[in-house]
Amino acid sequence: MAVHFFLQMCFGFRASREEVGAVINILVYLPSFTLFAMAIYNIEATHTNRRKMNMVCAAVYAAMLAVFGTGYYVTGSLNMGVWLYVMLAIFFGNMLYCIYMIIIEMNKRKKLLETMTATDMRPFTRYAHASLTLLFITAAIIPFAILSTKSLYIIGPFGLVATLFFIVNFVALGFNYVPTEELLDKERGNNLTADAVNAENEEESVKCDAQQSAPETGSEQTSQQLPASRIAFIRSALDHWCADLGYKDCTVNMLTLSHLLGINKTELSQYFSQCQNTTFRIWLGEIRFNAAKKMMIENPDFSNDIISSECGFSSRSYLYKIFKEKEGCTPVAWREKQ
Repeated sequence: MAVHFFLQMCFGFRASREEVGAVINILVYLPSFTLFAMAIYNIEATHTNRRKMNMVCAAVYAAMLAVFGTGYYVTGSLNMGVWLYVMLAIFFGNMLYCIYMIIIEMNKRKKLLETMTATDMRPFTRYAHASLTLLFITAAIIPFAILSTKSLYIIGPFGLVATLFFIVNFVALGFNYVPTEELLDKERGNNLTADAVNAENEEESVKCDAQQSAPETGSEQTSQQLPASRIAFIRSALDHWCADLGYKDCTVNMLTLSHLLGINKTELSQYFSQCQNTTFRIWLGEIRFNAAKKMMIENPDFSNDIISSECGFSSRSYLYKIFKEKEGCTPVAWREKQ
């Protein structure tokens, strides 16, 4: 963007003709937007698919330079006529691709957090979506604003404010959520023993289901069912963890719990879905909710801040949300009923 400002101020492309200024804008805005999109993608990405995006974006910019070179060769000047709109179409297509990739990764990250963490997801869904929406609006308008100097006076500052909001938002989120790469690193370590554990479970499951007829249970269903011995072991481990007040740790997630208990993450997930008919996040929320009600009864003088902190809730607002969902009232109103 600094290069763009230097070119426009020193050579006066925009002052000479708006179409000429638009050509320079596109040539500079495309790599600027692409680099920014890649930065967002790196924040959101839950897998190593960055090389594909880098190659696609590089190919798009190469096509842009080819169109620019062809237009300049044909017209003999920066006033390229129809070639300007071809460049604009490529620019717009590149932005749509980048936005599409970011949305995909954002949804994957949200799903990962919902699976792994047990904290309130509203900060993620509210502020992350709001900041990206502002950026997407700016990106959608820029291809049209490039052709008009007056509109850039409005879109430019709006885009800078949206960028600032995005940066502040994700810096703040970084202090509240375990980074995706750290989760994935732990998951890779967890999966090193997954094959051995699954093989053992499958063998035991086959023994447990040997008395059942083949048409009634498929091999695929059998391999997905936890054997009774593992169910009992996991239930006992979770009961001991709750008895030791492990739920007070507001930073706990599926991976840290699986490492602490020595149980594979896949097994934990299967246990919650098959035996509890729920997810880790909902199960832990229920444990904390019951602990909060018990503490409120035993310690009526405790404030809601103390209750939420002692029971592992990430914030007082999350405690209020749980009570609203399960009791239909606030914690204060619930106390008054007791």
